[in-house]
Formats: sequence, C-alpha cells, structure tokens
Amino acid sequence: MKDFKSLSQDIKAKLGMSLSPVGVLLTEKLPEDAFHFKKEGAGCVAMMPYNSAKGKIFAFDKNTTGLPCSAFYLGYTDWIFDGIEKYLSNECVMGREPERFIKTPAMAKKLLEAYRRNPHREGAIVFKPLEFFSDDEKPELIIFFVNADQVSALQNLICFEAPQEERIVTQFASACMSVFTVPILYAEKGEKKAVWGFHDISKRNRISKDITSMTLTYPLFEEICENLDESFVITEHWEQLRERE
Repeated sequence: MKDFKSLSQDIKAKLGMSLSPVGVLLTEKLPEDAFHFKKEGAGCVAMMPYNSAKGKIFAFDKNTTGLPCSAFYLGYTDWIFDGIEKYLSNECVMGREPERFIKTPAMAKKLLEAYRRNPHREGAIVFKPLEFFSDDEKPELIIFFVNADQVSALQNLICFEAPQEERIVTQFASACMSVFTVPILYAEKGEKKAVWGFHDISKRNRISKDITSMTLTYPLFEEICENLDESFVITEHWEQLRERE
C-alpha cells in the first residue's frame, strides 16, 4: 500500500516543483470524473498530461482518442495517415508543409513502424496527479514536468543506485510519444528507465519555455523515493538551487 498523496507532496517539496507528478494508470473503462474528448479526431492529447500536472484528470479510450496521431501513439490504431512519413521529413502532404524532423521519409517510416501496437490497446489510459491515486492503485508511469535544475536533480536520483547504467533515454519523439509511447514499452518489460522528452518543436509553444518532461517507469520511481532522504537533496548545494528563481 502506498500513500501517494504524501509521496507526491514530499518529492514536490524536496525538488522545488510547482507542477505535480502525473501518474499513468491503465484501466478497463473511462473514469467518470475524467475529462476526455467526446469522439475520435477531436483534439491533440499532448497537452493533457501537462494539464494534469496542474490538478486535472484526463482519460482516453479507442472512442475518445483525439487526432489520428494521438490514436496511434496511444496504441489504438495501426497508422496515423497516408504520407505521415513524408510529413515528418521533407515533403508536403495534403497541402501541409513538412515538419522536417527526420532526414528522410524512409527513416521516419521505419521509426513509426517500430511503435505499431499489435494487437491494438484495449481499455482506457488515465493521466492524473499522483496525489489523486488511491492506495490500491498502481501507476505504470510517473511523468514529471520540470525545469533544468529539476532535470539535473532527477538525473542524479535516477543514477543514485546505478551510476554506470544508461537509465535515461532521449530520442526523436512527438510530445505524446515521449511521455507515453516510448516509456510504456520499458514499463511493459519491467525495466527501470526514464525518458527525457517534450522536445517536440511543434508543441513546445504550448508550455513554459524552461519546462521539459521526464517520464519514469514505476519501479524506478519507487527507487528514487526510497533514496530521496539520503541523497543530495539534503545538501546545501541543492538547497541553493531549489530556492533560486
């Protein structure tokens, strides 16, 4: 049994965070108290985890996935749209200028094919502030929205027990891909991994310019919580960083 409210308050205070850690919960159906899109194609899910860090609950299932890219990255569909590999690279698609994130369409297609989910996901995906979790719920992932000093703090906590392991991953990823699609694969393997994300140039204008994300698998989150009070967070060096503007 975990007291998630106390855990959330403790790590927020010790890292000097204004935004709450967000837990990702997989359930059979949409919770009644969650915000969600009314239908498919109704919006982008990328900002929902960020808004959840401000105190709201969001959830999605196969009928409320938002845009085609969201449906794909959440695992509910096979593909985004015809020509997505060109759009991510260097060719216009349906009159839209390319995003130019990946050098060639072939590279983009290979990347996306690696994240096709077969079979498709069933049930719902819930994003909610960690302090809202009941003691008998278990999140799959914990998402932090943090500034540069807090990224450094998380990096040190993540490596505290394993200083020579490569535990933090970053790669090309859309915003929602970096906070869910990539880290959930590590969670399903039971790995202690973190994904540093929200580097999506097309979505960064929607969040504060000093904020990025760090998504931890739950076993890794448990580990950093256990080590918190014997780590650098009790030192003067960290106190100076935590309190600076």
